[in-house]
Amino acid sequence: MANRWMTKIFRAGRPADKRVRMMNLASATVLMALLAGCAVTSTVKQINRLDAVEGDPVILVMTPDIKYYLLTTGGITQPHAEWTESARHHFKISLRDHANEHGVKIRLIDDSSSLEDHEISYQKLYSAVGATIMFHQFGASPLPSKNGGFDWTLGPGTREIAEKYGAEYGLFSYYRDYQASDGRMAVAILAAIAGVGVSTGSQAGFASLVDLRSGDIVWFNRLSAGLGELMDQDGARLVVKDLLKDLPGT
Repeated sequence: MANRWMTKIFRAGRPADKRVRMMNLASATVLMALLAGCAVTSTVKQINRLDAVEGDPVILVMTPDIKYYLLTTGGITQPHAEWTESARHHFKISLRDHANEHGVKIRLIDDSSSLEDHEISYQKLYSAVGATIMFHQFGASPLPSKNGGFDWTLGPGTREIAEKYGAEYGLFSYYRDYQASDGRMAVAILAAIAGVGVSTGSQAGFASLVDLRSGDIVWFNRLSAGLGELMDQDGARLVVKDLLKDLPGT
């Protein structure tokens, strides 16, 4: 049933409200996929260069899906708004610097701008598609229908986003960081003495370049673990450098 649902989403033009509501069903898959295999960077490229009908190609940076959580003493994850806001801020600065360094023309969506429903829907859709790519493309459950190839899409409805912002490509990013509290670290130490392993947090993420004219994902990369800390500018530079490794145009 899950595969039938995903197949409908991947080939849809504009995600319907019903499909968007079902994004919550993918959250478990996202977490499992990320924690299962993000020890090394894995990059897949469908194109080696960016193209545009006129002028330099423009990459539209979609609102980064970045979230930080506090891992409590009892192992409960709690959203941390302050950390999340700081991480998003440093991520955007590092992203802009990285693009300037490599001569890539990007366009950031202003945080104060009002996103249309279909733009929000596609950003939510991407998180589910990206998690599925992680699970099936790099995990232990390849999809027979892909025949070992890389063929993923958000659907041609992304053309509306391309026309609105005057961009040929869209950069979608996903990042999760779970930070252990002091109490959780104490529990981990005591557990280690007893020979028991206890999680003290994790970080993982992935990014994709989407051809907004077709909706096809033309580049995908997953983040190496333990590279840097997004709440710190120097750490954010390391994360962005790794996350955008081999990005077409760089």
